[in-house]
Formats: sequence, structure tokens, C-alpha cells
Amino acid sequence: NEYKSYLRMDVRLLPIMAMFVALFCCCSNVLILEKMVSKSKDCTVLVTLAGFLFIVVKGLLFNKNYLHDNKIPVKNYIFIALLFFSTNLSNNVALSYDVDMPTVLIFRSGSLVANMIVSIIAFRRSYPISKYVSVGLVTAGVLVSTAATAKLKTQNHPADSLTTWITGICLLAYGLFGSATMGVFQEKLFGKFGKHPGEALFYNHLLGLLGFLFSIPNIYRTIVDFNGSDVILGFLPAMWGWLLLNVVVQYMCVRSIYFLLSEWTSLAVTLVTTLRKFLSLLLSILLFNNEFTITHWISTAFVFLGSAVFSELVKLPYEEELEQCLEGKKCEEENVLPVCKK
Repeated sequence: NEYKSYLRMDVRLLPIMAMFVALFCCCSNVLILEKMVSKSKDCTVLVTLAGFLFIVVKGLLFNKNYLHDNKIPVKNYIFIALLFFSTNLSNNVALSYDVDMPTVLIFRSGSLVANMIVSIIAFRRSYPISKYVSVGLVTAGVLVSTAATAKLKTQNHPADSLTTWITGICLLAYGLFGSATMGVFQEKLFGKFGKHPGEALFYNHLLGLLGFLFSIPNIYRTIVDFNGSDVILGFLPAMWGWLLLNVVVQYMCVRSIYFLLSEWTSLAVTLVTTLRKFLSLLLSILLFNNEFTITHWISTAFVFLGSAVFSELVKLPYEEELEQCLEGKKCEEENVLPVCKK
């Protein structure tokens, strides 16, 4: 009985352990990628390719039925795979265009907002007022942070560097809304054929590999660069070691988050992912001396507050009363707000 009780206690601890693994691996993934870019500016294409190859090889080894017993016709994956490839590549390649990691993290925090905007356009969905408030907060935060960084670039760097940075920002913006668009198309696909996330993940990566054919010269140059890096462990070039470690921690990060989704509520998992983004941001600033002014901190607060409102970690005051007013319903006399009276 004592042994069974000990086992039950261990099982209860698994989500807590998964949370710490997620925080450690997700933050490590961000920092390792930033470290690699600092050593080899054009390595982001090869890093993206390594992540794609890992998922494809894993699928071929452990889920061979995806190839001959797929539930969704392969032709239906082509457009989604194109979006998946281009958005992943854009998000990583932006780092090669003088965009620092804090800016990347702030932009990616707007993913929920981008999904909402695309859903409104594609499905004509309506949302509670809190969602629209969150859109305003996150949008303001991203715009203010981008403007502050642009000001620093103008003051401290030549014009051609600013042009390069703007290109990187455009890549991030495409990655943000491209990913949201992909989510809409995938939602429609699952609605038609049923939900098969494992199969979709495999084919998105498998078909996405074709896109790397256009980047062979870049990949070749990066391989040569990696081979010429310092040797560690007596035989392994350091950059290949960083790449291997990056792929492993990225996989562990994703697996831990998926495990938490199966054990905890989406609200709790959202709290973990928000904490992960904040820790990654803080560590990036401290370890890589990224320029981050008080304006950046204020804009970051707007982004995280907007994300918290969107995920319902933070409740808006009088939200229910405001919803009633906007819907044309009569407010109770004791709860009438100035906005209702108007």
C-alpha cells in the first residue's frame, strides 16, 4: 500500500516535472539559436532544415502507417505545407536580418491576436469585448516596441543596416499572419476529414523539405562554416554540437507542452507559456546584451497584459455589464454604467 501511494504521488508530480522541463528546454532553445546566429549569421536556414528532418525521420521510424494509411489525402496538405515551411523559415531567417531575439519574442507573443484577426476575416466570427481589448493592447505593444527599436537602429547604425532590419521585421510579420492563416486552413481540413494532428505534423514537415531545394547554396555555405568551427569532445565541430542540442531541446519543449495540455487546463498551460516567453526575453537581454530601453519594457508589459486578457488570466472590470450593453440588453438599475447610460 505504501508503494502504491508512493507511485500515485510520483504520477501527480509528473505535470510539475513537465512544467520545469518545458521552461528549461523552451528557454534553452531560444538562447541556443541566438548563440548560433551570433557565431554564424546565415545558419538559420540549416537550423530550420534540421528541425524538419528530425520530425520526418521520427515519423518514418515510429509512424510508418502515415505513408500508406493516411486519413487525409496528401494533395490537401500541399498548400498548408507551403505556409508551414515559409512561416517557419521566415521566423528563423529574421534573425539573420539584424532582428534581435527580444523583438522576435515580442512579435511572436502576438500570435493569438493574429489568429483572432484571421478568424474574423475567414469565419466572420465575433468575440467578447475582452478579446478586442487584448488585440488593442498587444498591437500597441508590438508597434511601440518596433518603433523604439527602429529609433535605436537609426541612431546607432547606418542606413543599409536599417533597411536590413526592416526586411527582418517584414519577415516576422509574414510569419505571424502566415501561421494564423495556416491554422484556419488546417481547422477547415480537420473539420472535413477529422482531426489527425500527428499525420498533419508529419506531412507538413515532409512536403516542406522540398522548399529547402531553393536554399541549397546557403545550406552548403553554412555546412562549410560549421565544419570550420572549433572542435569539442575531441572530434565534433562546436556548431554541429549546438545544432544537435538545439533540435533536442526544441523537441523536448514541444513534447512537454503537449503533455501539459493533456494534464492541465488550457489556462494553466497558457500561464506556463507566457512565463516561458518572459524568461526567454529576460535571459536574452542579460546574456546577449541586447538593447532594451524603458520604452521596450512598457511595450512588453502591454503585450503580456494583452496576452493575459486574451487567455482570461486577467479579467476586465465590468466585462459582463459591457457585453450586455453592446448586445442591446437592458442593464439592471444598480449595475448601470456610464457607458450603458450613453
